[in-house]
Amino acid sequence: MTFSSPGRSASTWHGGPSEILTWDDRDVIAAFVSEIVPNWSVELNQTSADDSTIVVMPEGANDLLGPAFVLHRISGFVHLDQFHWDEYRKLGRFGKLDDALAAMRERLVPLSGPHTPGTGYRH
Repeated sequence: MTFSSPGRSASTWHGGPSEILTWDDRDVIAAFVSEIVPNWSVELNQTSADDSTIVVMPEGANDLLGPAFVLHRISGFVHLDQFHWDEYRKLGRFGKLDDALAAMRERLVPLSGPHTPGTGYRH
């Protein structure tokens, strides 16, 4: 009996880690984010059987509160990008989700404390 990954034929899928981010990944990221910035949201967007992203964004997608972060997996690497004030930046490529989350933590922690009104950033 042959089993295949959803969205891939048995002839092209050879086992191994998923090439997409999953609900389990989303749950890990949501728990991580809630410890730092509890009012931020974490959403899994799956555009096809072999393409998904996880978007982490401030309450109301408000740029004043901070950037949105986008995680996606390509060729076994987790990519971390940022979208803020209509600018999209690639922040890095990581071998493990934990490494991408460590890089995100560096950017989230400064946004988690008391904010100066109207800036969204801690001074």
